[in-house]
Amino acid sequence: MERMDKSNKELADDPFLLASWIAKSMAGELSDEELQSLDEWRKASGRNRRLYDRIVSQEGREAKQKHFMAFDKASGWQGYSRRLKKTGKKAIRWRVFLRYAAILLISSGAAIYGVLHSGEETVSLADLNAITPGGTRAELVLPSGEVIDLVEKSGVILRGENTVINNEGKTLSYKNTGNQAPVDSLRYNEVIVPKGGEYQLVLSDGTLVYLNSMTKIRFPERFSEKCREVEVCGEAFFEVAENKRVPFVVKTDAYEITVLGTKFNVTAYADEQVATTTLVEGAVSISGKCIGEAKALRPNEQFVLDRVSGSVEIKNVDVNYYTAWKDGMFRFRDVRLEEIMHVVERWYDMTVVYEDESVRDLHFGFNMSRLETIEPLLNIFELNGKIKITKEGKVLKIKRGR
Repeated sequence: MERMDKSNKELADDPFLLASWIAKSMAGELSDEELQSLDEWRKASGRNRRLYDRIVSQEGREAKQKHFMAFDKASGWQGYSRRLKKTGKKAIRWRVFLRYAAILLISSGAAIYGVLHSGEETVSLADLNAITPGGTRAELVLPSGEVIDLVEKSGVILRGENTVINNEGKTLSYKNTGNQAPVDSLRYNEVIVPKGGEYQLVLSDGTLVYLNSMTKIRFPERFSEKCREVEVCGEAFFEVAENKRVPFVVKTDAYEITVLGTKFNVTAYADEQVATTTLVEGAVSISGKCIGEAKALRPNEQFVLDRVSGSVEIKNVDVNYYTAWKDGMFRFRDVRLEEIMHVVERWYDMTVVYEDESVRDLHFGFNMSRLETIEPLLNIFELNGKIKITKEGKVLKIKRGR
């Protein structure tokens, strides 16, 4: 904690360190501790948030690229240093920074522009045509076929003989008030999260499930005494309640995951070539016709299935990149543009058109909140010059840059 407080103070006192950290965060190159410090600095005051937003989402990306090409960064730093020595006042020091902090380029090609007009604290109104981020929305389908909009309906949805279904905030929860159900009398519900949505679900055994955009989960209102089984299409993060006597099984269209109590992420969209399971803690076993012998995963391992070739791989990964979505973040490191855009399309409920097919294979890396409008994200892609993005309503057209 003491080290974290020191980092926050360093950010507050050194604007160029702050700019470099923001740049590295957008390229996926900050450590988890540094990323947390930057996030705490941003949330510490409205002024910090406005400054952060101005750095990452300034309008006129092309003009700023042109400015960077002509900007003498060494002279800019010398000018900043000279001005800094002339005053000890923090307010003036920040105005000097805003005038002289140009761009800090980092290895992945992302860039940050300093705000060149220093005296202004105002933030412009959002573009009325901005593509806004997704939010809390989902539908519940009851065994009768009745569909309930979980945004419109809150509180107790159903109070049955053995189950209470309650919807509060962004969480739908099931409470078992009776004995476990016989296998032949299970009542199945479905939660469907649309494009541009996310939701949370607490199953009757206490298992917590985070549901990402375009995800469907089918599950019983209460589990049997022999097995806890759910079906998933899309992406979900599970925190499975431990029960050594009754295994928990997640079925996808490609394979099954069996656990006793653990945390893991499943990505199994029907329209994507690759399906993955990423283990955070505990242990899981993965089986299926296309897999052969069951595969066991240990923490920080990822199971990867290529649906087309049938190939299977288990590799070590940084799990934070695969679970960041549930914490409101985009985190990518050296990932193909097409893969990133699949995520973006689902979350922002929009469409991507490639005017140059070759750009699909370009690689990018960045960290940023997925709770912002799409503009800061577009800045990250365009500022390195590899691609040019044109926004037309809810459609992004992408082609080669310089």
